[in-house]
Amino acid sequence: MEKENKLEKLKEDYEKFKSKYGLIDFKYLNENFEIEILAEDDTELLVKRIRKNLREKVHAMLGVFETFLNPSVAPMFVFNVIKGFNGSEKEIIDSLYKKFAELEIDAFSLEISYNEKAEAEYIKKVCAVWKSSEIDLKKIYESMKGSYSSETKKTNKSYFG
Repeated sequence: MEKENKLEKLKEDYEKFKSKYGLIDFKYLNENFEIEILAEDDTELLVKRIRKNLREKVHAMLGVFETFLNPSVAPMFVFNVIKGFNGSEKEIIDSLYKKFAELEIDAFSLEISYNEKAEAEYIKKVCAVWKSSEIDLKKIYESMKGSYSSETKKTNKSYFG
């Protein structure tokens, strides 16, 4: 089956679950969690596969927040970024960390036994948390960008010269 046909089949299959469980639009899910990758594989557990895909991004974001909160083995650029965070941004990171950690814990239970409805509820919860976090994530990004840019401009000297 051609790639375009596989993607259309994925969209059709997703629409059934969207109607059944009140899930978010495919477009939003794909733009934010790249679920089109699932079109390559045939599966009878589409909702579970989507949930696992979302969980990967949750896990990655949790790792980023954890690096900011506990930078003991972080890459060097992270220290420059962290220096630029103010109290408000640190509170935002802490709050995001707690939200994403809860999602990670919820995903753990779904690995124990399969329940299609619970998988769909998790997808809805992740999408709700993601949507409600977008503004805060953008604030953190802008702060990261600003503090890293200003720090690299200040220091022209480096270990190598």
